[in-house]
Amino acid sequence: MADNYTQCTPECALKATKEEADNLIKLLDNQDIENDVCHGFRGEYYEETGKFYMFAEDNTNEGDLSEEFLKTLGKLIKKNTLPYLEFGYACTCSKMRPGEFGGGYFRINTKGEILYPELKW
Repeated sequence: MADNYTQCTPECALKATKEEADNLIKLLDNQDIENDVCHGFRGEYYEETGKFYMFAEDNTNEGDLSEEFLKTLGKLIKKNTLPYLEFGYACTCSKMRPGEFGGGYFRINTKGEILYPELKW
């Protein structure tokens, strides 16, 4: 049996107050696992730098992030004077199997919208 993973990190941490970070972490922790709403993200606040960081270690589905979380994160992105926060993700597998590896990226803008790149070959 093979294990699949999708790991995801943003390109940077965001400057935040402890209260802002605690609110975002609370919103991330509020998942509805019983109804298969499991985005897989966790958040951390680094008091020494005053920055909020979110990541997914095992599996992630950014589409399951709540609207409230996305809008709150969007406000923090704007407060950091960024047009968006870009995330990269890696899809891996514990066995070498065709089609089990890949990756990509997405952005969350100041409105809390998830944006995906349009790739053309």
